[in-house]
Amino acid sequence: MKATFFVVGKHVKEHPELVKREYDEGHYIANHGYNHNNKLLYSNMEHFKEEVVNTDIEISKAIGVENYCSHIFRFPNGYMSHIYTRQKKDALSVLHNLDYVYVDWNCLNNDSVKKYSSSQLLNNLIKSSKNKDVLVILMHDTKDVSNSSLVLKDSIKYLKGKGYVFKNFYDIL
Repeated sequence: MKATFFVVGKHVKEHPELVKREYDEGHYIANHGYNHNNKLLYSNMEHFKEEVVNTDIEISKAIGVENYCSHIFRFPNGYMSHIYTRQKKDALSVLHNLDYVYVDWNCLNNDSVKKYSSSQLLNNLIKSSKNKDVLVILMHDTKDVSNSSLVLKDSIKYLKGKGYVFKNFYDIL
């Protein structure tokens, strides 16, 4: 089973071997900006563009693919978030000019909100997935707040049991 990793450029630079491994294992590597700092990201549209381009440069170096472009961007905190609304609307034309689209999620386990146990993370995912035909699931691969890796197998088992089929963006694009 393959996933899509939306990576932060500065972390790619710090740990290129992880991104290389993800790529070599067939996971999709997508762009999540360079700093994950909204104040910097949205300070002006030239800086927004630099963050996207510089993240692609770091991904290219890490995976050994010249001029890599994932063509998919995920806004830090999501496009739907009510912060920096005007700037995100302006950023859409920047993304378009870079041949990018953006993706938001419609299902999550809230692993970045507060410290949750594995059973709470699974319950959050179950609630968030209710009555949806297609899911784009947000989970983080860090342990900064909650550790989604501890509940990943149970989450997959639950979703497969509900008839969901897993795809990454290689399958979709």
